[in-house]
Amino acid sequence: MKQAVIVCHRGACLVSPENTFASLEKAIGFGGDVVEFDVRPSSDGILYVMHDALVDRTTNGSGRISDMTSADIDQLDAGSWFGSVFTGERVPRLDAFLDACRGRIGTYVEIKAGDPVEVRDMLAARDMLDDAWTFSFDEDIRAETRAKVPDFKRMVLFKHVGSVDEAVTQDAHILEFHVDDMDELLVRDARDAGLVTQMFYDGNDRTVFEKAVRWGVDQMNIDHVQIFKQVERDILNFRNINNVSA
Repeated sequence: MKQAVIVCHRGACLVSPENTFASLEKAIGFGGDVVEFDVRPSSDGILYVMHDALVDRTTNGSGRISDMTSADIDQLDAGSWFGSVFTGERVPRLDAFLDACRGRIGTYVEIKAGDPVEVRDMLAARDMLDDAWTFSFDEDIRAETRAKVPDFKRMVLFKHVGSVDEAVTQDAHILEFHVDDMDELLVRDARDAGLVTQMFYDGNDRTVFEKAVRWGVDQMNIDHVQIFKQVERDILNFRNINNVSA
């Protein structure tokens, strides 16, 4: 049994403002293997790291990011909502964010809006494509990614495809499960089909983490990194002490 790849959801979002340089640095400090983040364009076509369509929740601004120019977005404070120590944190431009990731942590880019070809090319220009993958809840973006940039590794959700076979048919690289649709047999079938298995879970229930470890989920897209790592250590140590095979 090997340790799971740790994907830090929106960076280290429990201890720093999500989707910022601060959350990236703390994710790296946690020993994260991959940072997950979201991408949206400004009105003048600059890609930013931002989850919501509105900037209201995570900045001191108001309105749709797609209606704002890059000059306006660059002035937003994306940290003070989380804590005064983060006052002055900016909404990262994607190019600068990738520069900060390069050689330090892998990247999982969720494209909320924008051109997947542009995202792929930005990664390729930095020699980061091998350690990156993408996903979108937008069906058109998923189709465009598959058609136009087939070398950009793609993740699909089990709840979208409904079966391991369909994930293979769609040439997916990664199949992500949620708590309500994952079981041991599906995880095994996905791995046998050559897919990387991933679980998204933003909770902290140790029993959920225990199942993921025992079932051999390859990657964990999570918020509570330290709790998962402790659960994983406990199980691996128990197996080692008792010579239990994986």
